[in-house]
Amino acid sequence: MLRPLEGTLYIAVGVSQEALDTELQKEVRERTALLQASFRTLQPRVRLQVETFNEERLRNELLVRNRTGLSPDLLLVNESTAQELARERLISTVSFPATVLDQLDAGSVRRVRRSDGTLTGLPLELQPLVACFDRRSVKRSPATLSELLAFSAKGMEVGLSLDAVSLVWTLGPLGAIDAVGNLLAGAPATPAMRTSLNGWLQWLRAADLQQHVTVYPTETELLKELMVGTLDWIPCRSINITRLRSRLGRNLGVSPLPSGPFGAASPITRERVLAFGVNSSPDQRQLALALARFAISPLHQRDMVLRNQYVLPVNRNVAPPVSSSSVVAAMVEGRQQSIQSSTLRLEGKTSKSQRDAWQALLTRFLFDDLSQQDALKGLIQLLGSERSR
Repeated sequence: MLRPLEGTLYIAVGVSQEALDTELQKEVRERTALLQASFRTLQPRVRLQVETFNEERLRNELLVRNRTGLSPDLLLVNESTAQELARERLISTVSFPATVLDQLDAGSVRRVRRSDGTLTGLPLELQPLVACFDRRSVKRSPATLSELLAFSAKGMEVGLSLDAVSLVWTLGPLGAIDAVGNLLAGAPATPAMRTSLNGWLQWLRAADLQQHVTVYPTETELLKELMVGTLDWIPCRSINITRLRSRLGRNLGVSPLPSGPFGAASPITRERVLAFGVNSSPDQRQLALALARFAISPLHQRDMVLRNQYVLPVNRNVAPPVSSSSVVAAMVEGRQQSIQSSTLRLEGKTSKSQRDAWQALLTRFLFDDLSQQDALKGLIQLLGSERSR
């Protein structure tokens, strides 16, 4: 890190299809500018050139670029995406000394470590799922699912998403998290599993029948409706807090997701990692490794959290400022919920086609195209066909 480096580093940032808009492009540029400005205090001759890609199409993009020798030097992607790309050898696995990895969240490192000891990427940040609401119409965010429906009955406009990853948070409070996890692991369906999944489907139906609860296909719709005032309360990924705050200002409230009769919420915390391209020259790889090590250093991780307050650090030596920020406190609790409830990593265990099938099945169920019995049968078949990777 102390040796002078020089050159341009090419970085690909993977984002969801729904998020490919001008606002996100601006956020990506601002975050990259922050990283570059910090890094250039040590390495003033290094430039970063950043391009955004639809993360779900990144595989096809790399197939073309790798063949022509034009793959990016670094990729900022979801941990599950890095795993998939590594399996197809579209990115390079890397090694870091124990002195580097020991600084990081142990669970994050474990998820990116392969059987040969190499890593599919270097963990960079955590993005918990929390509740976001408009303070002008919601004085206090509901603490339980019962309160959520009670507040809705009194006029609070609630938005939920049928996206598989976004909806997992409701499994824990309704006692279905273990059933889903066991089915994904290949266990046969038992009467207890059927009962818990049936109870979850029943709650979804009851919520959907509420006049002031609206179910949307993706989180993107939730964000838009909260910003324009159509919705009052939604679950949202912490990365979207900045966008919501730019529209709602001080009216934006953030809190942990509601619990239920069977326990706390069970949200999935999305993990973002820095992965490495396959075409980098020795000098480019040296630049990429230097930037990655700087990005997980206490200096940058602390700066990242203090300036943005919508992601959590992976460096264990950086304590999030929970006492000075209710938003950070909510994110920390959301992260703890995902750990304490042993939330399955549905995002990493399933393919996009399987997640789409989950969403299609629930959509048919809520639109009365499937009976609850048929929805339960289809859900068990769908989950039973998926295996942990």
